[in-house]
Amino acid sequence: MKWLIGLLIFLSAIGAAGLYGLKWQKERDYKHKWEPIVMPQRVARVLQPLSVDKLAELLQQSGKIRDTGAFLQAAKEIKLVRVAAGGYALPKIAGPRELAKVFKQAPDYHKVTFPEGWTGFKMATRLAQRGFAHAADLRKLVYPPGKAVSPWEGRLFPDTYDLPGHGDAKTLLEALNGRFKDVMKGLPVSRSQMPRGGDGKPLSQDQIVTLASLVERETSEDAERPIIAGVLLNRLKKKMRLQCDASVQYVRELQEAQGKLEQGHKEKLLIKDLWLDSPYNTYRHAGLPPGPICNPGKSSIMAAMQPRASKYLFYVMSPKLEHHRFAATFPEHLHNKELAAQESGR
Repeated sequence: MKWLIGLLIFLSAIGAAGLYGLKWQKERDYKHKWEPIVMPQRVARVLQPLSVDKLAELLQQSGKIRDTGAFLQAAKEIKLVRVAAGGYALPKIAGPRELAKVFKQAPDYHKVTFPEGWTGFKMATRLAQRGFAHAADLRKLVYPPGKAVSPWEGRLFPDTYDLPGHGDAKTLLEALNGRFKDVMKGLPVSRSQMPRGGDGKPLSQDQIVTLASLVERETSEDAERPIIAGVLLNRLKKKMRLQCDASVQYVRELQEAQGKLEQGHKEKLLIKDLWLDSPYNTYRHAGLPPGPICNPGKSSIMAAMQPRASKYLFYVMSPKLEHHRFAATFPEHLHNKELAAQESGR
């Protein structure tokens, strides 16, 4: 009988120990779910509005939380139900409650796309329309009052960005210009391989970007970009004025940026527009403009670096073909212009 009592006492002790162990394990697991984690990334990008359940799933998949249940409980505590699209700055270390509070706030970063060929003025306008706090200050940096030539036009790379909604103008500028610098560093053309300008010397990087900006605004066809770059270089070498309509459009856009015009860009330029007084106007002034007339994309920059050799000196858009006709002589060019007029019904 004594041995039976001893066995029961022993089994009871084991059971108690087991129950204590299970309780300790549960407490440890529960605590573990809520312990802070070192964030694998410092920015979380939400591409579209999400339910809190879907957000919890994505956070667990990306290693930012250990348990979806803990995050959902934390979200419930602060009444987080849905998350807005955008970029969220994360703490270096955070648990479910800290993360829930982050996503309860408005996003810190917003995805913004700038198309190729846009000016800095248009970029700043888009930021203003999207509610960026310092868009007007960015415009002043790109177009400093009293300066005829923008120090930043052409150097704000057109791309898709996650930008801070309350970042100052310098932060925004550095993001756009930083991408431009990265792209230029990655291009496979050395200084010695640069095409030569009207003076017979290799074009500088600034001149390449200026030429690329003209190409960007003169055509949207990738196949035409190297040809048009070659045409413009041929005209420079023959001391002909470039006479790019796009440069005149830019003069008007600059006047809009400076508050001199309500609308800069025109669907159709008039003869009087071709004589607007500006160093950017390639109808009035020989050589390349003093700086880029827009922010060109990579294809146009590569075209400026690697123009296609030809004897062409002229081009005109064909409404029928939806691309340009090229000519080596002025009579050929006049014929192409007549064809274009017929195609457009004029």
